[in-house]
Amino acid sequence: MKTITKTNKFLFAVLFLSLLIFTNCSDFLNDPAVQNDPNRATTVSADLLFNSIQVNQFFRYEGHLAQTTAVWMQQMGGVDRQSLGLAQYIFTENEWTGQMSGTYTGGGLIDIRRIIAEADAKGWKTYAGIARFWEAFVMGTSASLWGDLPYSEAVSDVKTPKLDGQKSIYDAAQALLDKAIADLTTGGGYNPPNDWVYAANKTKWIQACYSLKARFYMHWAEVDAANYTKALTAIQSGISANANDFRTKHTTTESESNSIYQFWRSRDSYIRSGKYLVDLLKTRTDGRLSKYFAVDKNGQFTGAPSGVALTDASNLSTTFLAKDLSFDIMTFTEANLIWAECAYKAGDAATALAKLNAARRAQESKWSLAANSLGVAAGLTGTALISAIMEEKYISLFFNIESYNDWKRTNLPSITPFTGGAIPRRLLYGDGERNANPNIPSPSAQPARNANDPGNNY
Repeated sequence: MKTITKTNKFLFAVLFLSLLIFTNCSDFLNDPAVQNDPNRATTVSADLLFNSIQVNQFFRYEGHLAQTTAVWMQQMGGVDRQSLGLAQYIFTENEWTGQMSGTYTGGGLIDIRRIIAEADAKGWKTYAGIARFWEAFVMGTSASLWGDLPYSEAVSDVKTPKLDGQKSIYDAAQALLDKAIADLTTGGGYNPPNDWVYAANKTKWIQACYSLKARFYMHWAEVDAANYTKALTAIQSGISANANDFRTKHTTTESESNSIYQFWRSRDSYIRSGKYLVDLLKTRTDGRLSKYFAVDKNGQFTGAPSGVALTDASNLSTTFLAKDLSFDIMTFTEANLIWAECAYKAGDAATALAKLNAARRAQESKWSLAANSLGVAAGLTGTALISAIMEEKYISLFFNIESYNDWKRTNLPSITPFTGGAIPRRLLYGDGERNANPNIPSPSAQPARNANDPGNNY
């Protein structure tokens, strides 16, 4: 009994002290002497968030979204398991749940907004401009794939944010890019030390802003041809050299490796080269064939037909499977081809040809190909000219989501779908978002096309 009594007294004392500490901890933590920490970093929060944003968006752009569109565009062939299903247009709303969530969390819109708020409050103009670019890029790219999305109410106290129209998201992205250009032009303040794209180089970021503006205007040109004129104006201030390409950043360290490498490392049999692209490159005697793909077991370049389980087709090249591959998101090549298409639509065939050839020269330099080995376009007009421009863009933007957006706008190149099917023209909303937000419609209630893809002939 004495032992029990002593134990109870001890427990009572501990409980009393715990309550005393708990009751007073609020005042203790709010004591100015505690809050005034001279060793507390003032910029680490933004920098950590910025790192998370880059990692998340790099992986979103070069990961499953790019795999999906590359398979649908028959640049690659889905030949096994989940990827074979994608090639046959068999999927569920679970397919892109993680990718849709990445629009907002884990280095998405929520973190971007936090950086913008801090940068604006502290007068970090360059930082704010870069962050605004990222918001425009993330939301515009996501809207290109899903269409209407939660946006205006997404980072707020609203528990079930409404879906904003696709057009309003693009309009907001254009306004963000205008503000980003203004911020970057003014510059100044603290710069992100971990900017893996341009190392806070204001000139390169401004060019990226203009290239993105042009790209987004092109996304709406099928609805309103005036967007070609807007894109033409913007692209003249866009990315001006291969050295200024917007690319992801990776190293040979396993945890920092490219997501293409990481996917193939664990799922090597899922995806192979696409027959349509392989055959096209062979027909053109195009040196990029060996840059993109490896030979098969017979020493040949072979592509998998759409929806066919040809696991013996050529794999990606060692270049694309390298751990430290820096993946192209926006490039000087793309800028030239946007310019070429806009010039063509404006009736300026001479400029269209010049920019098509400039794009080919940029690709030769990028891939260390012989000068003029990709050909010099001359005398092309009309359908032959626009077909050449879009074919070059289809090849140059290998594995890039933008190839899918180009095809939806132009229906070029003319790809034959998997037997009995039709190439999907948008992604299903992720079921994670739908389960949390009743404003997300069920798959059966979702549109087959987004607003910027009404199905007009090019």
